[in-house]
Amino acid sequence: MIKVTTENYSIIKETIGRAPTFVYSILDQVIEGAVYADNASFHSLLFQTDSGIYYVYGDSFSEALVSKLVTIFQESIEQSKRFTLFSYSDDWNAKIEQRLNGCIKKLERYTFSFEINAYNNREKRNSLDYDYIKISQHQIDQCLEFDSKYYEEYWGSTSNFLENGFGFCLRHGDKIISEAVSIFKSHQFAEIDIVTDPNYRGKGLASFIAEKFIDYCLINDLQPCWDCDIQNQGSYHLGTKLSFSNPKKYTVFYKERLTV
Repeated sequence: MIKVTTENYSIIKETIGRAPTFVYSILDQVIEGAVYADNASFHSLLFQTDSGIYYVYGDSFSEALVSKLVTIFQESIEQSKRFTLFSYSDDWNAKIEQRLNGCIKKLERYTFSFEINAYNNREKRNSLDYDYIKISQHQIDQCLEFDSKYYEEYWGSTSNFLENGFGFCLRHGDKIISEAVSIFKSHQFAEIDIVTDPNYRGKGLASFIAEKFIDYCLINDLQPCWDCDIQNQGSYHLGTKLSFSNPKKYTVFYKERLTV
């Protein structure tokens, strides 16, 4: 295995096609991470965030990459670290289950395509009876769910998120009741993570705050991304309501309680 140098990241971006948003975050050096290849031709690749999230791409017959995965998985157990592995390939799914049989759990998720014309033509709510604000350090300190630990895990630090990411929230008085933030962002993509206070659900808050997130993406030439577990019907229906369509399944393997 070789560690790919940052000088080659642009080449990889042009060849991998669609991948999880965090992969582009690494390649654009928005978050810390590493890319490993089986050889200089980059036929098989392993992307790794510092927080223990991985994506495997390319030829599943690469024994060097499979061995690397097994080693990383064993180290994650020994060091009590996170291990969350994304795969868009049936061949890789079979290989991973074969080599980590009995040691790994999996779930299936959807990734969607964004239909900008459908989004621009849908009816939107222009206002709510709650304050709408862009997230800053003050809102993070008073957050509903996305606290400093969240940004440290996915962004490396709160300051990196505030510099390179973005998010919005709704407030009822001094209380934050709904949030939509970029769990990952690159120069081209921004993946939404959203939460609403259970006491305020059913009022259209998630849809409203998600629209603010999407509008910000479009103004800033970013493609909004929506992923969800296949069993999360609420997220699925909200995504389709917001003009995310053509859901495609992929697999996430993990060894611990999972948050993605």
